[in-house]
Amino acid sequence: MNEGTSAPAPPGAVSLWASGNFRRYFAARSASLLGDTVLPIGLSAAVLEQGFGASGVGYALAASLAPTILLMLFGGALADHFRPKPMMVIADVVRFLAQGVLCVLLLVGEPSLWAILVTQVVFGVATALFQPTISGLVPEIAPDDVHKANGLLRIAESMVTLGGPALAGILLAFAPATAVVGIDAATCLISAVLVATLRLAGKRGDQGPPKVFDDIREGWSEFVSRPWLYSVISAFAVMGLVVFGPFQVLSATVLTEDHGASAYGLLMSAHGLGAVIGGLVGLRRMPRRPLRIGALAMLAFAPQLAFIALGAPVPLVAVGMLVAGIGRSYWAVMWSTSVQTRVPPDVLNRVLAYEITGSMMLIPVGRAVAGPVSESLGSTPVLMTGAVCTVIGCLSLLLVPSVRRLALQRPGRVPGDPAEPVPASSPRTETTEGRSA
Repeated sequence: MNEGTSAPAPPGAVSLWASGNFRRYFAARSASLLGDTVLPIGLSAAVLEQGFGASGVGYALAASLAPTILLMLFGGALADHFRPKPMMVIADVVRFLAQGVLCVLLLVGEPSLWAILVTQVVFGVATALFQPTISGLVPEIAPDDVHKANGLLRIAESMVTLGGPALAGILLAFAPATAVVGIDAATCLISAVLVATLRLAGKRGDQGPPKVFDDIREGWSEFVSRPWLYSVISAFAVMGLVVFGPFQVLSATVLTEDHGASAYGLLMSAHGLGAVIGGLVGLRRMPRRPLRIGALAMLAFAPQLAFIALGAPVPLVAVGMLVAGIGRSYWAVMWSTSVQTRVPPDVLNRVLAYEITGSMMLIPVGRAVAGPVSESLGSTPVLMTGAVCTVIGCLSLLLVPSVRRLALQRPGRVPGDPAEPVPASSPRTETTEGRSA
């Protein structure tokens, strides 16, 4: 068979929906994703309402993310050691309280920028405990069809991305930003309740106290033993600094200033619609070389940056965001399935912590410097640099043999085996036999 062929995705959506555990997990994950989607819009609008400008937006967005990145490795180590459910419930409750306090501050007066930043730092610390664990649960919730579960979750995320910004935009047209921040707080509480109802195997009770630094070192060894893994994360780390960080700040400020907050929310919904399409495509078929095709799909993220930079008409920006959503969502399905089916379950959360930390660690820096740099040089060169770097980053991944050649796992292979091409005569599968990652 030639390398461009795809293996049809196995049946499994019906069986997944028949599981109450999966339905509760799906709902909890969707609620959490809704909060993640509306938070940047609501937080940006709140900061702008208080008169802190683009720099204030960058600092606030960075404050919610930086603690997550700094503490993610500890969260991953603890998640591999302890039972995951209590950690996630506690983290969600703390996140609910942090955003609730911010709502109160916005309602009762004019909070200082420092007060806003403190609430977001607390939110980010709790997210560091929540994020590796919720991502690592997919194989336990859907052990027989990780790819199908990832596809369904990505579609849910895409639909939330489609509806969340539109909801935020509508609310901002008729209500203060406090209402949008309140939605984020509510989603954290909903997620906590749903996670508390999950039935999970948990961890053995005789493990003793965690050896956090030893566990972190073991996770690092697992991470660096896979060239395809650290190559992708290295590329995305750089892109976080020059692409994703500045895009999140400048897309909000430029589009809001040029077209209004409601238009910005609706334009972000175009990205969400594209993400639904990309998730559906990723769900239907798993290519033989998932990371190769995924990297090519990610090239679609570049045009939207150029369109915003050049002040293109709203319909053209919407098309760019639609296409970007398709490419990024398709990549996400390919990437999640590759990681979760090739990393042993006993170290998965730690490897996921390195993955999330590495790919996101420079985003807060990109967010923080985007405002000052754009105020000095203008937003156009910053966004155009991001477009060029997106193309360079995606094409560079195709030069890495282990990324380019990563193939579907053969039946009977042990999770964590090195990525090897699948011979044309070999049967192919995308199920995760013997694995939980």
